[in-house]
Amino acid sequence: MLINGIGSNPNKSLLDMKKSIILIVFVLANYYVFAQTINIFQETNQKGYTIYGSNKEFYPVSVTLEFDLTNMKFSEESSKVFVIPARSDKFKFGELSVEGPGKYKFNYKSKVAMGDVTLNNTDFSFEYELPFPKGQSFRICQGYNGSFSHQNENALDFCMPVGTEVLTAREGIVVELIQNNTESCAMEECKKYNNYMTIMHADGTFAHYTHIKYNSAKFQLGDKVNSGNVIAYSGNVGYTNGPHLHFTCFVGGFDKRKTLQTRFKIDKGESSIILKEGIIYSRNY
Repeated sequence: MLINGIGSNPNKSLLDMKKSIILIVFVLANYYVFAQTINIFQETNQKGYTIYGSNKEFYPVSVTLEFDLTNMKFSEESSKVFVIPARSDKFKFGELSVEGPGKYKFNYKSKVAMGDVTLNNTDFSFEYELPFPKGQSFRICQGYNGSFSHQNENALDFCMPVGTEVLTAREGIVVELIQNNTESCAMEECKKYNNYMTIMHADGTFAHYTHIKYNSAKFQLGDKVNSGNVIAYSGNVGYTNGPHLHFTCFVGGFDKRKTLQTRFKIDKGESSIILKEGIIYSRNY
């Protein structure tokens, strides 16, 4: 996000100078479009402006503001990471003040990331449950850093027929849901047709369940789900070369989200491992 402002005329009152500031807003985001859900705005105060942010998402959003100021001052450090809570209408970033008469200008760039990037309590030892029902077995048709579409990504593809029940691997809150697409192809341009549900866990990580069947979600945004709940049915929608469930666990980042390798309980649930491409895994718990 890039915001610019400029003003001048030492004979004007501060209030008049405030009125002359022009705001131009552009939204830049990797992976996610924040244009309609994240907003940065200002209100006048005695010395200049108070800068606020709003977040309509069901998850927290991290923001950095990098300032270039002339005859103005921001009350917070420009390197600070601000975390706007989920569903917040008016989160205060800080005060932007005009320091004296004469010309003044400001501009700042903003980076936005999904989730709270300041968290450091990620539970890498957590044991996830396989995302399909007891008594069933499925092959990992593409594993971590796979050759088709998982280059430099820790993602798993469970090959399963369309209509297979998809179960939550870990409890959390439903924070994203797209289920209205029906198109598919084996080219990256079809990512825009992906149907998916994203669940945020207690430690701030996210699980992404992708290619779910059209209009098959059993939960809605903001709902809490427990491990083992049926959340949707598997499909063959979006960027896909065959029916499967694409599973990714990740944390947000300003330049790129970080995908994580996760341990899954297998067989009777008495042990957990990192799943490997080409292997069939069974759930008997």
